[in-house]
Amino acid sequence: NMSINLDHPKLSGETTVQNAVTEVAAMVGENVKLRRGFMLSTTGHGVVSSYLHTCPQPGLGRIAGLITLEAEDSSASLDALKRVGSSIAMHIVAAKPLFLSKELVSAAALENERDVLRTQAESSGKPQMAIEKMVEGRLRKYFEDVVLLEQKYVVNDSTNIKTLLNDLSKEVGSKVTIGNFIRMEVGEGIERPEETAKKEAMACAA
Repeated sequence: NMSINLDHPKLSGETTVQNAVTEVAAMVGENVKLRRGFMLSTTGHGVVSSYLHTCPQPGLGRIAGLITLEAEDSSASLDALKRVGSSIAMHIVAAKPLFLSKELVSAAALENERDVLRTQAESSGKPQMAIEKMVEGRLRKYFEDVVLLEQKYVVNDSTNIKTLLNDLSKEVGSKVTIGNFIRMEVGEGIERPEETAKKEAMACAA
């Protein structure tokens, strides 16, 4: 973690972060404070793509997805990477992945899921060998739910994100990989009174 000097970093030209926050407050007519910030960058030939969901104004949104795509060959088309990157950023907003790959699933999350699945399987009364097979089968479904590369593509559920990347690699003639991704949502991690949450949900449904 590092502190941010709102009057120092430049967004573009002479615009500071504080200026940008003030402009957003004027656009939405609400008191706006910068609560969190993230940085994504590519290490080589690549792009940073983004998608904003529920946009009241250009550049504003309640949910954002960001992703970096990198190609091994510097001659690979960045336009193609941008196109697919934007689609995957939209997928991230909709599918809410927690991890990039199966290898990056935390040991704690994996063990917790195994325990839950094993408890469920044991209630079937089947032999231990059958129970272990049930756990492994359901664990594959867990990976499809929380791992970005294993998730079914929301635009076309006959394929997954890993296959989408393989197809992109063939298109540009170079292996393309995901460097990192972020999903952010306004109000994320803030505890709100139950009554306030209910009112907001009713307002959205109206």
